[in-house]
Amino acid sequence: MKVLHVEDNVHDAELIHQLVLAEWPHCDIKVVTTEQGLRSELANGPVDVILSDFSLPTFSGMGALNVSRELTPQTPFIFISGTIGEDRAIAAVKSGARDYVLKDRMKRLVLSMQDALRESQEQKERQRVEGVVRQQSDILNRAREGIVIGDLEGRIIYWNTGAERIFGWTTIEVMGRTVAELWSDPEESLQLRESDDALRAKGEWQGEIRLRRKVGNPLYVEMRRSVVFDSEGRPTAQLSLVSDISERKSLEEQMHRAQRLENIGLLASGIAHDLNNMLAPMLLAVPMLRVSAVDDTSRRLLATMEYSAERGAALVRQILGFAKGVGGEAQLLQVRHLLRETAKFVTGTFPSNVMFEDDLPTDLWTVKVNPTQLNQVLLNLCVNARDAMPNGGTLRLRAENCVLSEPAAMIIEGGRPGSFLVIEVSDTGTGIPPEVLEHMWEPFVTTKAAGKGTGLGLSTVRGIIRNHQGFIELKTELGHGTSFRIYLPAAEGKVEEPSGLAPAPVPNGHGEHILVVDDEEPIRDVISAILGQHGYRVTTAADGAEATACFAKHASDIELVVLDHHMPNLSGSVLAKVLRHINPNVRTLMVSGLASAAGSRAPMYSEQYEGAFLLKPFKPEVLLRKVQELLAQKKK
Repeated sequence: MKVLHVEDNVHDAELIHQLVLAEWPHCDIKVVTTEQGLRSELANGPVDVILSDFSLPTFSGMGALNVSRELTPQTPFIFISGTIGEDRAIAAVKSGARDYVLKDRMKRLVLSMQDALRESQEQKERQRVEGVVRQQSDILNRAREGIVIGDLEGRIIYWNTGAERIFGWTTIEVMGRTVAELWSDPEESLQLRESDDALRAKGEWQGEIRLRRKVGNPLYVEMRRSVVFDSEGRPTAQLSLVSDISERKSLEEQMHRAQRLENIGLLASGIAHDLNNMLAPMLLAVPMLRVSAVDDTSRRLLATMEYSAERGAALVRQILGFAKGVGGEAQLLQVRHLLRETAKFVTGTFPSNVMFEDDLPTDLWTVKVNPTQLNQVLLNLCVNARDAMPNGGTLRLRAENCVLSEPAAMIIEGGRPGSFLVIEVSDTGTGIPPEVLEHMWEPFVTTKAAGKGTGLGLSTVRGIIRNHQGFIELKTELGHGTSFRIYLPAAEGKVEEPSGLAPAPVPNGHGEHILVVDDEEPIRDVISAILGQHGYRVTTAADGAEATACFAKHASDIELVVLDHHMPNLSGSVLAKVLRHINPNVRTLMVSGLASAAGSRAPMYSEQYEGAFLLKPFKPEVLLRKVQELLAQKKK
């Protein structure tokens, strides 16, 4: 032990020296008489106790106390004096002295030093423990996981920075509050109560919970909870380790959605085949009936039937396009036609209290885009605009050519200078709240009620536009509406416009023999009637077996076979091979209600088919021109 004694009286110094050595024989005692000596000794290293006379001729005891508080504030300081009064003693203790001992009661010095040393040791131990706690707390605060400790009643007593980052509440905001106070939503409360019940029953629980952050947006967490016990096995606290798995859940949901879309695509393909087979007789029969219509009412009804069938066929193609990704390649496009189709969709399906306005100039620049994906963007934005106007309003669809300068591009997120085609979708609806605006492009963020939206629309929109090297400018005002301006890079090139001239008349046949094979009787009958009306000889068959037998008898006379693909017993692809084996020069025209994923030449089947193809439903003139084309090839 090291003791520093401030004393100018040699006799008193020796007396105290002997008294201390009697209790601590190996004690090292240094005596100083001046402030400079005191500072010098304290600079040499720490001491365990400082003893000081109160009255010194060149240096006061209070001065020694002030120096010791300055240089070594944790070291116990004890006054030894024969002249200190009560007032000065109280003042000395208030200034930081540990104790004071009168010289006529020197035996009390040992007891005072023992108490001071014990308290000093305890203080050092507390500081050590506090340092360890601070170090551990710093380590816990560096953890990505949220660490939450609550007492047995559920009141929060520890909340690390990981929990602050995940949930948004600061430590000050949550201390002393219960978890139930933070998450009072019935569904959230139910999940937390279930975990509480399991914790009480088993002492631990692990699972996934859907909660909300402080700002209100949804949050998925994986939580591991356990009861903390003391050394005697008594429960003292509840420990919860929390991991944010929102991103993982988002990816899982996107994967599940992709799987659902794949299943929908398979289902849509089958439904499309049946619908196309139902629509085909309507489109084929209407022109035939129109010839015999004698009054305006009949002609108007036939026009309505034809228009409805065409709309049905277009709807089937759109369903297949979205479900199976038809038209996956980018192509040079004049978007005015696509915008007009969007306008038709809006005016034909949206509520009557949603007014529609459009401004689509005729001189719009061309762009290189995926038409299906751009259609998806427009429909998503229009549907969102409709939903933002529950009580009605105005939806506007506009397009314009725009040359964006460097300063103008800088104020648009992701913007860059250049020539762009700009498509604007705006509404006069509710606008987007600021708390939603910050997260609106994230997947699964939606303001719609449960079951009314997935929250994937806008994230999909931005993803598609970015893939086309474009960007989006957003303007919104609460209560006054929202505007989305889509910038697509202008592309060089011209898209050929329809000439507007009346199509050439369809020429008649000259008695050529055609075999029509289809298991759908209405389609078989209508195709046969059309071909018969236009100068062809027609034989029909209901399936592949019947067609094979008929063709074998008339192989040299039948010049063309019109056959359906999806037939029982023998598919159209196999039948075409059989017929070519009998007569290699025969021409075949495959018709099917199901297109390939590429939407082009042949049906989506494993057999290879090399002949011509038409997708149902089709109009009579399309069929007749195709027949004429194939027969002309045969004659060459």
